[in-house]
Amino acid sequence: MSRTTAIIVLSSLLTANVVMHTMAQRSGVFEQLDLLVDVRHELVTEYVEVPDEKKLIDAAARAMVAAVGDPYTVYLSPEEMPDFDKQVRGTFSGIGAEIDIHENFLRIAAPLEDSPAWKAGILAGDIVLEIEGKTTEGITTAEAIKRLVGEEGTPVKLKVRHLDGKVADISVVRAKIVVPTVKGWVRKDDNHWDYMLDPVNKIGLVRVTQFTEDTAPKLKAALTELQAAGMKGLVLDLRFDPGGLLESAVQVCDMFLDGGKTIVSIRGRTQRDRTFESKTEAEDIKNIPLVVLVNEASASASEIVSGALKDNGRAIVIGTRTFGKGSVQQVKMIEANGGAIKITNALYYLPSGRNIHRKEGDKLWGVDPSDGFYVPMTSEETVAMLKVWRDLNVKPPAKGELTPQWIQKERSDPQLAAALEAMLGKLKTGEWPKTGKEGGDILSRQAEIERLGKMRAELTERLEELNNKIGTLEKGEKLPEPEKKDEPK
Repeated sequence: MSRTTAIIVLSSLLTANVVMHTMAQRSGVFEQLDLLVDVRHELVTEYVEVPDEKKLIDAAARAMVAAVGDPYTVYLSPEEMPDFDKQVRGTFSGIGAEIDIHENFLRIAAPLEDSPAWKAGILAGDIVLEIEGKTTEGITTAEAIKRLVGEEGTPVKLKVRHLDGKVADISVVRAKIVVPTVKGWVRKDDNHWDYMLDPVNKIGLVRVTQFTEDTAPKLKAALTELQAAGMKGLVLDLRFDPGGLLESAVQVCDMFLDGGKTIVSIRGRTQRDRTFESKTEAEDIKNIPLVVLVNEASASASEIVSGALKDNGRAIVIGTRTFGKGSVQQVKMIEANGGAIKITNALYYLPSGRNIHRKEGDKLWGVDPSDGFYVPMTSEETVAMLKVWRDLNVKPPAKGELTPQWIQKERSDPQLAAALEAMLGKLKTGEWPKTGKEGGDILSRQAEIERLGKMRAELTERLEELNNKIGTLEKGEKLPEPEKKDEPK
């Protein structure tokens, strides 16, 4: 046999093997689909009552989507499509919160600032156990949106479990959700936001609550106002920012980074990889010392911004590890029935190569604070801080009296206090003094262990209570009557 003939024979064998392997794969897929057909047939023909075939197919589709284990990949039936555009934010009547599914229950990823949920005391990370007395176990995001959205001025009753394990019944009055995306730290007498945190040392503070189409121009206007006032340092507060548009995040990064710097990369199995870089030339704002504040409710676009500024050495990041929502979704219409699948088809990666998205079992996700700037807050501290935020009557101290200690005491905000202390040190010595703890990754895990420990203790106490009731009933005794609460006068 000649060498050429041998190559042809080998090539033919390889081709045949590939074809046979492909056919075997297709055969396996068809066999699995036959399983669904057979199960449906047995139910339709043998079940004691005539089943609703539409429900059978709908349930099969939902189960298939749920099997990938991604809370952001969801099936939307034709009936759910009209409500799909009504995300729990925007300019419609709702509670104003970013939501997801966590351990088969509805979770508040972040309440939008100044929204009804925010004002009612809903916190980031709260597990919504019930909506109007109905459990959220097994609920879909589309179904949750349908229950939460309603006529303006109407209440919706929620039972939530806070991060510390405490359960609370909260009534939220729906309203038109229009949330300003760029804010200062207090209101001036004319109701205009004051962006200058420290007028003496010329340290500015801008809070970004969401990344929308108008965020970049509004942030630019705030920075222009601060520059005109002689700003020497800036605190960019992205805490409780649930994210938003990728384009907006890129535009914000572009304000602070020199041209040619990597901002974020998108990588997927079927999508073409894309990398976004900064484009504009250096401006005065790009030489100003920068602190970025984040916490566990900073998600998506806010993680892109904080991660890009940190990885490029443009800013120090203070606070706690971010939420870990770094996936890209695309809505694919289903021609067969008019429904759709919102499917995750790519993930966000920071300039360092770190994957933002948090998956079960992952040790790394999101954005960590800079080493030496990990500043955790307990649930009680967070509640106290948010109460101050909601009180627009809280005024700054007299000129020259603002200190990290004043912020800690009067604003109940240790993270902002740490940011101010760090900025003051940088302006004085040219170096960033460490104002938090080191080993943020270890500390983040420890905080999570403590949080889960509190939740376990709460559930153990509840289980013991239920066991006692069962024991009482098994003895043939009556359960004690619940204590009557005094009616409010």
